[in-house]
Order: sequence, then C-alpha cells, then structure tokens
Amino acid sequence: MSGSRTPVKALLRGAVSVGMFVLTAFAMEGMAIADERSSETLFREGSDAIAKGEYAVAIERFEALSDMGFAHPDASYNRGLAYVARLRAGADRPGDLGRAAAAFEETLRMRPDDLDADRALDVVRAEVTKRRARRGKDATTVRPTLDRVVVGLLSERTWSLFAFASSMLFVVGLFLRRIPSNGLSVAGRVLAPTAFVFFCVFFPLTLGARALRSSTRAAVIVASEVHLVDDTGTAKGGDPIPEAQWVEAGELRGALIHVRWGATEGWIPAGSVRLLYP
Repeated sequence: MSGSRTPVKALLRGAVSVGMFVLTAFAMEGMAIADERSSETLFREGSDAIAKGEYAVAIERFEALSDMGFAHPDASYNRGLAYVARLRAGADRPGDLGRAAAAFEETLRMRPDDLDADRALDVVRAEVTKRRARRGKDATTVRPTLDRVVVGLLSERTWSLFAFASSMLFVVGLFLRRIPSNGLSVAGRVLAPTAFVFFCVFFPLTLGARALRSSTRAAVIVASEVHLVDDTGTAKGGDPIPEAQWVEAGELRGALIHVRWGATEGWIPAGSVRLLYP
C-alpha cells in the first residue's frame, strides 16, 4: 500500500505546484492590469483637473504617475502645464518653475521634436530670468564643456557602431595589403592606417558616452538657486545655479548630491534637484 501511495502523493504535490504557479501567474497579470488601470485613471483625472482649473489636484495626480515610474511624454507635458497654470493663477509655490522645466525637459527627452514642449521650456526659463532680474540678479548662461558637447553629438550606440565599423575596415585594410595585386595592396596601405585613426577617435568617444550614461543622470534645479559646496561642505563661491537650469547629477552622499553645471562641479542639497526620467 505504501508503494501505491507514493505516486499518488507525488501527483498531488505536482498538482498543487501547478495550481500555485497558475494562481501566481493570474495574480501577477491582475496586478499588471490594475497598475495599468490605475495609471490611466490618474492620467485622466489629472487632465480633467487641469480643464477644471484644479491645478493642485492635477499636479498631485501627475506626480503620483511619476512616482509609479509611469513614463510618457504626454504625462510629463501635462505635469509641466499644471505647474505653469498654478503659477499663472497666482497660487504658485517655491520650486514650481523648476518642476515645470523638469517636466518639459523630460517630455523632450522622450519626444525630441515636440515644439510645444520646447516653447514652454523657453517660456519657463524666461520667467525665471525675469524674476531674478527683479531681485537684482543677472542672467546666467552656462555652456557645456567641449568634451560634453562632442560626446553628446551622438548616442553611445552610434559611437560604438562607428568604432566597430572602423575596426572592421582596419582588418580589411591589413588583408588587402597582403594581396599581390598592386591596386589592392595600395588600397590596403591607405585604408588600414585611416581606419585605425578613426578607431582611435570613435572608441574613446564610445567609452566616454558609456561612462556618462552609467555615472550621471540629467536633472533640473527646483530651488530658487543653489550654491555649490566642496567635499568638506565649504562654499565654492562663484555664481549660484538658478532655478530651472539643467545639470548632470552624479553620486548621492547622504543629503547631498554631486552635480556638474557647465565646467563647474560640486555638491548641492539633494532636495533642490529633480532627476529626469532616464
């Protein structure tokens, strides 16, 4: 009897395991559907709140979407509109201009050809400049350094493809140099060193783009202005970073985060910057 029970127990255990697997799969699918419905509901409620002039409600809904990790250019754009609308209604709060700029920057990262978001970002930054002028603050324009400009011309994937293509051409050039034919041999002598030079250019650019992607993240200042400090917490001096300015955010250390603004680097309070969706 014990021998006959063993297969039965095994079958029961297998059935239970399969049943648990099926229930888990259905539960996970249900959670995904619930999240999708929740994001759709939040987006709809946020859009309706903007139409009704309930800007604080709209901001709350779209910020909740952002906290969920929901990424869509329309959601980011509407979040920026809600902050701008609250500003125009005279109910703005400190940091609203920076958060609006961050939302429009996020939109452009996901939809680079969005002219409305581009114009809205210009309007927000113009308003920041106007408000600073009222306080006797000069407009500050900071340009990225040459290395950032060159690396940012193309994506990491594109630089890596160029590096790979140049390496393949270098190999082809070396092969052609060994062919007895004068024409092919001459072509190989020209192609090999030329391809090698291009590889020496594209490969470091690939590494630079990869290092930037892995160690930094785009961010926007959401405080009226912030002053950079060094590793010891001592003020570095120089111009503060104005609200709505784009920066590169790096290492997070306690309540401070390392940022790069143009050629200037230092630490600022982590709460004064908003990280953009990667």
